Amino acid sequence: MPDPTRDYLALLLSQYWFAPPVALWRAIELRVLAAESFPRPILDLGCGDGLIAEVLFQDEPPIEAGFDPWLDQLRQAPRTGAYQSLHQALGEAMPYRNESFATVLSNSVLEHIPDLAPVLTEAARVLRPGGRLIVTVPSDAFRRLLAGYRQRADAGDAQGAEAYAAQVDRWLEHHRYLSPEAWRRALSEVGLVLKRTAYYVPAPVVETWDRANTTYGVFPGRGTPFYRWLASPRFRKLGYQRWLRGWIVRILRRQWREAYQMDVAEAEVGGGLLIVGEKVD
Repeated sequence: MPDPTRDYLALLLSQYWFAPPVALWRAIELRVLAAESFPRPILDLGCGDGLIAEVLFQDEPPIEAGFDPWLDQLRQAPRTGAYQSLHQALGEAMPYRNESFATVLSNSVLEHIPDLAPVLTEAARVLRPGGRLIVTVPSDAFRRLLAGYRQRADAGDAQGAEAYAAQVDRWLEHHRYLSPEAWRRALSEVGLVLKRTAYYVPAPVVETWDRANTTYGVFPGRGTPFYRWLASPRFRKLGYQRWLRGWIVRILRRQWREAYQMDVAEAEVGGGLLIVGEKVD
């Protein structure tokens, strides 16, 4: 099973050194996911390039299956060795038999899908009775915790706050931010029972992440010298990026250590939401 004591921050910074805020958010997600149990066989819904499964299930046998609709991402997944099988498919038409899996995992995928219900229906179909659906998504509090949103809202600029959040929505291609209760209803409609939810990425960490997107040029506009020049693939042959990668890992694994380890306080909300559902017998 995943190791909750592993330093996912260092591992993800090494992989996403060119976009450090991505590493911070993903590392927190993996720390949260690593505390869960994943009965086998496992299906990775929206596996992308396979990096998340590779890191989460490091030192374990390959998980049974992964699929993704985007071929350019999927072509990279075999190099990870994280999967026994891979398929190109849409979430509403999974190429698997009924009751094939004990766990369906989806990490930061469902918020990008315009029509959620058919995908949840398919996830329920391929799950065995008693099987688990384990999902991470941005929470219903995500938008209002953004540094850019809070700054404008605190200044009384509600319209500007909403415009900022809408800009982030477009950049991230997010279609929804459901509350725990809304997730309970959505799962119930496809025969799944919501077992628990948990917020992650506390408010101060969402602000840190949001500001870092601008600092490192990830958002908006990708216009900073770091992203446009220092981290550009165009300059990979110059050789300095190996040094830069090591520097980013050393500095930010210390600078962001507290943010990475911070949990959401009881009765508070966070920018991310873990959902654990179960298929009823």
